[in-house]
Formats: sequence, structure tokens, C-alpha cells
Amino acid sequence: MSKTRIATALVAVLALTALAGGIALWTVPALQDAVAGRVVAARLGQGDRSALLNDKALHIVLCGTGSPMPDPERANACTAVVAGGHIVVIDTGPGSWAKFARTRLPAGAIDAVLFTHLHSDHIGALGEFAVQSWIGGRKAPLDVFGPGKPQEIKPAMDAEGDAYGVSGTADVVRGFALAYDSDSGFRIAHHGADYLAPEGARMLAHEVETPAPGQSVTVFDKDGLKISAFLVNHHPVEPAFGYRIEYQGRVAVVSGDTKKTENVAYFSKGADLLVHEALNADMVTRIAGALDVAGNHRLAKMARDTIGYHTSPVEAAGIAREANVKLLVFSHLVPPLPNALLRHMFMRGVDEARGDGQTQLGYDGMMITLPAGSQDIGLSDLL
Repeated sequence: MSKTRIATALVAVLALTALAGGIALWTVPALQDAVAGRVVAARLGQGDRSALLNDKALHIVLCGTGSPMPDPERANACTAVVAGGHIVVIDTGPGSWAKFARTRLPAGAIDAVLFTHLHSDHIGALGEFAVQSWIGGRKAPLDVFGPGKPQEIKPAMDAEGDAYGVSGTADVVRGFALAYDSDSGFRIAHHGADYLAPEGARMLAHEVETPAPGQSVTVFDKDGLKISAFLVNHHPVEPAFGYRIEYQGRVAVVSGDTKKTENVAYFSKGADLLVHEALNADMVTRIAGALDVAGNHRLAKMARDTIGYHTSPVEAAGIAREANVKLLVFSHLVPPLPNALLRHMFMRGVDEARGDGQTQLGYDGMMITLPAGSQDIGLSDLL
């Protein structure tokens, strides 16, 4: 028999064996159970990232890099800080809990949530972070920090005389706690207080004192991890904060939503990392024009309104250059960037404005690692 015929026969035997195995797997429940059990066990044993809590590095994980504009690839605003045995979550935009869960970071280690401001795309998943971190093993109340009641805004009134624009972080937390009250009670009744500590179901609100320009307020300071709030300009959303994060000599800054402001540059001086929001005004203007052509003048007007209280990629690159930031990462991306061409257009002019510094377009699941006692910056994908 020729070598060709032998090879053909061997391929046929292998194909028949695979077919027989497939038929057996599809038709024999005991075999299905055995295979499924092995797959589950293997997956549970993979990807445990609890070691990141205590590896003497500052980790910044992007759990949501999108905006209110629908984007199937990106959750809304969310950044997790992992260091010194703690996880602190900055903003909890819709969809961000699912992305955080996929990182396989230990949810029970979440100590606190910090809000940059109280727009819906920054707070919408607070309830899920609270309940899921509780289920994950958190036994103490979840601390939630954020701005107080809005400043310099004339409340809008509805037909029944109720005012809009009068709630601060304490009111927001109270509302989420009320919305999840039945859920918490049901879970404790089902599983028992020994497994779901009632204290862990609580959220404690802390309204951050508004700092003056050039000043900051410490909101978290444990085991060497220090996070401070500083003022940014997202008018008429006032106050709105950015956060400076310090651990073992490494520094990261999260801008929050803001138009270009000197305060971000000031608090980013010499930072290893600046995670800055970015809205490409030219691209949003084109979207608004298309909406006008389609007759949707209302949404066109609202799209143009967004330009005035955000920072362009080129402006953010200039801030990073001025502050001598080592790595600039764009987040809260407007508009959505579903393909390479749009991503290329979004970055026009950035290299020239940035100079010698490094710049990355952020994405959900991106982790930036800043090891202690080093100038190294590591990039990895947790999803």
C-alpha cells in the first residue's frame, strides 16, 4: 500500500473516531456530566488574580472605557485601583460590573467606591457592585465617596413640584440601598446570615468636601494606598472630581469628566500614569451634522452640547506633556470607535501634541501595572 493510501486511511480512521466520540458525547448523559465537570473544575482553577492584591505593585484596571453613546464593546465609566490588599473602584457605570467580574479580581476585596460625579453613566451599576462584592465575601459596609449636593444649578421642577438636581452622594446611596433592600433581605433569608453578613449589605455614604483649585482632599488612606480628590471642570456638573492615586512611590491620576483644566495638569505632575477622558470634537460635530440631515435636530443639539464640557484627545495629550506624565491612557471615549479607521481618526494630532511620552487608547479589561521601586510600566489584558 502506498504512503498516500496509508495517510488517507489514517485520516479516515481519525475522522470516524472523532465522529463516534461526538455521537457518544451527544447521547450519553454520564459522559456529558463527566466532561462538563472537568471543564468547570479547570475553569474555576484558572485566572485567580487575588495575588495582585499584595504583589507590591499599583494596578489600574479599566473596567469601563465607554460613554453614554451605545457601544457593544465598552461598558460605561469604571476604573479599579488594586494595591496594598485593597480594591477601590472609581465610578460604576452601567455594564461595568460584568466587565469587572470577567477580570477575576476578588470582588470581596472591594473596600470603597469613589464617584467622580453623579451622571448616570458613572453611577448606574453601584447596586451591582454593592451586592456582588457582598456575595463575594465582603462583610463590612461598602464605603461610597462622592460629591455633595450640586452647586450653582437652578433646580428644574416637574408638574407636581418635585425638583431635579438637588441630590448629593448621600441621596444617591440611599436610593440604591432602598432599591436593593428586598434583594438583600431575600438573600439573607435564603442563604443565612452566617454566609451573607447583614453588615455587608450596607452602604455608607461620605460626601467629599469640595477642595479649592490646587488643593486636594484625602478620601482613602490604608496600608500605603492613598487616594485624593481634586476639583475638575465639568460645568454645570459641580462639584466634579478627579483622583490622584499613590502607592509605594508610584502615582496614577484619573481625570474624571472634565473640560481641559489646569488642575488636572497640576495634580498629574510627574505621574507615572494619567487616565484621561477624551472626546473628539470633530467626530462628534460630524455626527451632529448627520443627525440634522436626518431631521433629528433635538439629538443633534444635545450632541453638540457635550463638546463644551469634555477634553479632546489633543488637549489631553498636551496636558500629559505639560505634566511630564510617562503614560497617557484615553478612557470615556466619545464617540464609539468600532473599527481601526475610526480609532485612527480619533488619534489625529495626538502624537504631535504629546511629544516624547507614551500614549495608549484604553479598552475594557486593560491593566496598567506600576511595580514598587521601579520605573517600569506593564500593560496586560485581563478579559
